[in-house]
Amino acid sequence: MIVSELSTQVNDLLRPMGITRNLSAYSILCQCLELVCEQEDRLQAVEKDIYTPIADRRRCEPKAIQSAVRRAAKGAWLTNPEYVQQLAGYPLTGAPSAVQFIEMLYNALVRAV
Repeated sequence: MIVSELSTQVNDLLRPMGITRNLSAYSILCQCLELVCEQEDRLQAVEKDIYTPIADRRRCEPKAIQSAVRRAAKGAWLTNPEYVQQLAGYPLTGAPSAVQFIEMLYNALVRAV
């Protein structure tokens, strides 16, 4: 997938949940999705294969990346729970976990292709 195309698709995916380019979680989610799009198996070891490389680039701890994703998922749930449910494709009783959220976004991108 071409990076500019991915960027447009991610923007279209995140905007209905209130996650806009001015939020740090936006760029973190973009980086997470880029890594997963490069290699889907990274979803099996999220902290090692996704959070850590992003944290290294940002000079922070992997837990900070996880926290940003978790806050974005919670914010998305509070802003537009119906859309989050639609992305999940299965019933949710509350905000998805950080890993669930990344996987949901990735699956939505794959379905859009």
